[in-house]
Amino acid sequence: MQHNLLKVRIFLPWYEIEYSQSLSMATKKKVLVLGTGYVSEPVLEYLSRDRDIEITVGSDLKNQIEQLGKKYNINPVVLDISKQEEKLGSLVATQNLVISLLPYVLHPLVAKACITSKVNMVTASYITPALKELEKSVEDAGITVIGELGLDPGLDHMLAMETIDRAKEVGATIESYISYCGGLPAPEHSDNPLRYKFSWSPVGVLMNIMQPATYLLNGKVVNVAGGVSFLDAVTPMDYYPGLNLEGYPNRDSTKYAEVYGIQSAHTLLRGTLRYKGYAKALNGFVKLGLINRDAFPALRPEAKPLTWKELLCDLVGISPSSKHDVLREAVLKKLGGDSTQLEAAERLGLLGDEQVPRAESVVDALSKHLAMKLSYGPGEKDMIVMRDSFGIRHPSGHLENKTIDLVVYGDVNGFSAMAKTVGLPTAMAAKMLLDGEIQAKGLIGPFSKQIYGPILERIKAEGIIYTTQSTVKS
Repeated sequence: MQHNLLKVRIFLPWYEIEYSQSLSMATKKKVLVLGTGYVSEPVLEYLSRDRDIEITVGSDLKNQIEQLGKKYNINPVVLDISKQEEKLGSLVATQNLVISLLPYVLHPLVAKACITSKVNMVTASYITPALKELEKSVEDAGITVIGELGLDPGLDHMLAMETIDRAKEVGATIESYISYCGGLPAPEHSDNPLRYKFSWSPVGVLMNIMQPATYLLNGKVVNVAGGVSFLDAVTPMDYYPGLNLEGYPNRDSTKYAEVYGIQSAHTLLRGTLRYKGYAKALNGFVKLGLINRDAFPALRPEAKPLTWKELLCDLVGISPSSKHDVLREAVLKKLGGDSTQLEAAERLGLLGDEQVPRAESVVDALSKHLAMKLSYGPGEKDMIVMRDSFGIRHPSGHLENKTIDLVVYGDVNGFSAMAKTVGLPTAMAAKMLLDGEIQAKGLIGPFSKQIYGPILERIKAEGIIYTTQSTVKS
């Protein structure tokens, strides 16, 4: 009898193999990852650990997909979703989940395809008003769309909600919440006028300082205008003194009273961290008219090439044939006599004879220029720094001052700190959805314990470690 069984296994191996393969294919969970930017690799690496996940990657950058295909077992699809909506829809219909790592303006397009085919979706980016408009459609489709799963937004929300929920469990109330976060070059690689480096297009970072900000301080709403006056809102940070950090408020912090359920708070501020000197240098760019998104025909492809010297002459109102000393004097005057800001512009080549990159606007040209000048070189590391501060009033009347610190360094010739802290939480949420750990439906963020609890536990195993400290005053 044993002999016959052996014969079956010997003479019919193809049956066993094909049956096994068909069973495996039937149970595979299909994930579509859209985008091949800096965040995509940690996402692909994490999902690839589960052999039951079949990954398709869609991007309009064929060379990037090919490079990823050499490292990970993926199905590559060349796709420009803004021009190939029908192809996107057909692709989404075959998937169990979509991860959008595209620029935030494209998320609504992806979400609409997911709604049509009733496919779940996750993204690291903010839930924008354009996404919010699709909230009812998401609910009607009975699917889950989770946004704000990266670092900021993302881990900042999760760390905040963990503390807030624990405080509420013991009957305490949150009196103040201040959160600062920044992606920075490691200190040894911050040797440039901005003390900053870019791992992707700088235009969003540059335009950020033009946006107004609102926060709550001791019960009063404080409004900060963007542009030149944003420098007035920059304050030195007293923690990690060796890093010499500064911070400034970001967007509208007051809305988080409702989002986090901390209407009791008299102080609410979310801000951005940079090395000291960053804000002043950018403030100089604003004064010179370099952070301007208006159309600038002289920079279009069909126009005559311009040098930075000629462009600056135009912006400060002098003849393009002016000598360097004359331009330098005019720029210094435009900067209100600030020699530090002048030096920053000079060191970055903005008064020189280098050609200005072709672009639709001055800030787009500056963005391309800085992307070349201030990108990370081989072996250079980044870091992320986050500090959350809470004032927690306990039923006994005691005030607990609690801080949460998260500092992560990038790996030399590996994943950057930003890629890890944005990509891994996003990938973890995606896998939780695939595995049925997240049951909530609709358009949501990571504000419930069902989502943030497992992610905050699992990031520790990936080397993303946060520390907490508390002092109590009577």
